[in-house]
Amino acid sequence: MTIKSEQEYKDYEARVERLIERGTELGDMELLSDEEKEEFTMLSDALDEYGRAYHPLPGQMSTLLTDAIRLTVREKGLKQKDAARMIGISQTVFSDLLHHRRTMSFDIARNLHKVLGIPADVVLA
Repeated sequence: MTIKSEQEYKDYEARVERLIERGTELGDMELLSDEEKEEFTMLSDALDEYGRAYHPLPGQMSTLLTDAIRLTVREKGLKQKDAARMIGISQTVFSDLLHHRRTMSFDIARNLHKVLGIPADVVLA
């Protein structure tokens, strides 16, 4: 299940809220029907994926950007250590960026665009 628009995101959020309310009325989420539990899980996973891409938490990079970095590195036939060196950071910092353990600085953002050629709208999203 993949969310394709902001409106669909809002619709999924509303459906999850209704399922939570239903679980609360029943006294426990475990008392939902199997179909409702499955729907809740699918909707929650889709919301999480979309949220990490388009609504990352403060201090986290969008998965759209980390996916673009991985794709660019792979397409250019680079190793992570080479890509890190090219953009002026250590391999550890590069890995931390890709695993959402570190935020990027302006210099890193600029170099991702200038050196690796990642579109500015993706870097700044």
